[in-house]
Amino acid sequence: MEQRKGTVSKKAWLIIFLLFLLTVISNADKAIIGFASVSIMKELGLTPEQWGGVGSVFFLLYSLAAVLGGSVADKIGAKKVIAGMVAVWSIVQFSTIFVSSFAYLLVTRIILGAGEGPSYSLAMTAASKYLPKEKLGIGLTLVSVGGPLGVAVSAPVLMHLIMNYGWRSAFIATGAVGLIWIMVWIWAAKEKAVTTEVAAEVKETSNVTSAGNETKFTSVLFSRNFIFVALCGFATYWSFTIGLNWLPNYLENVRKLSEETLSIVVALPWIMITLSQITFSSISDRIYHRTKSVVKGRVFVLGSVMSVGAISYFFGAIAASNILAIALLSLGLTFGCISLVMGPAILVDLVSPKHQGKIQGWFMAITSLGGIVGPYVTGWLIENSSSQAAGFHYAFQLCGLILLVFGGLVWLIVRPKKIENTVTVNTKPSNVI
Repeated sequence: MEQRKGTVSKKAWLIIFLLFLLTVISNADKAIIGFASVSIMKELGLTPEQWGGVGSVFFLLYSLAAVLGGSVADKIGAKKVIAGMVAVWSIVQFSTIFVSSFAYLLVTRIILGAGEGPSYSLAMTAASKYLPKEKLGIGLTLVSVGGPLGVAVSAPVLMHLIMNYGWRSAFIATGAVGLIWIMVWIWAAKEKAVTTEVAAEVKETSNVTSAGNETKFTSVLFSRNFIFVALCGFATYWSFTIGLNWLPNYLENVRKLSEETLSIVVALPWIMITLSQITFSSISDRIYHRTKSVVKGRVFVLGSVMSVGAISYFFGAIAASNILAIALLSLGLTFGCISLVMGPAILVDLVSPKHQGKIQGWFMAITSLGGIVGPYVTGWLIENSSSQAAGFHYAFQLCGLILLVFGGLVWLIVRPKKIENTVTVNTKPSNVI
């Protein structure tokens, strides 16, 4: 029976749920390093600058892996690539329990980054093939919120394991969860050949979108629209990785929160990210459905929310009250993450379906550069400022400035009008992964 336009099938909901779990596990794996930062730094005798390097090296191969993973997935299907990358990062989590030196820790973070590099872009690519365009915002959000939820849900559990059984126990737990997910994924996500109807639709869309140079893959890759959307992702990951690698450390060492309070507070921004992404993606979908404009429905939402996040960082860095500082910094981190949803949704309008894996991979490649630079710069500022508190405050203000600049530029510059007029044929999900 033919699926009605604008509806989502049961098969699609199953895939989206599994991809949601994928982002939950992926971000829980990333978050452990921040939760265990104080314990690991003490055991290995690391300086703040060295710890900033630990956060940055995670993204050394992340960009390359994101691009390669997207290209390979376009050829052999996302199912195999996703299963392989989860196997890699699960094995690395187990190997981390043997870390006894700074160099060994760096190696595990580099390999883990390579394994996780394609995860978000492939999850977005697979999900977008199951969703009608009118539901892209909320559909991709349901996958994306696995990220902040992964941190929020895992925070109390992982902190409990770290405090009571040592930091290595948390890595064992996440490695085991990853292996279980692989078995479920292989069983549930059946690869499907491209049907005649879907193949015709992809061909038709490609023919239509190739009418203008801007709609070709290489033209989109080097267009100002893609570049500024990707720079928003760069700003987001700068903020995101500071939240993962440094925020727990800041709350414990500067704000002097107790371990019991810390285990609760560290989950707050990730819960807020979940709620905000659902809220703003729903608003975006409604505007897009009413206006049929990616500029009004996606771009304006992205730029506005990032700017509010920037302002929150500025004031959170100078707040005297612990409660106010935690609230504002949580809002900064929360609103700074909106491009992880809006960015992929905008890219669906920029390039044909057969290139989605590649373009989403390039988006994450540029985005992840923020994860290389942000943690290291933060560590450098902390180590070279007059005090640890001053270094953190400078780092938060710099992060706010980056969000403000790129959020403002995307709001003013990104205008894919030609794409909006040519991709209207691509309204049905393809159900192919």
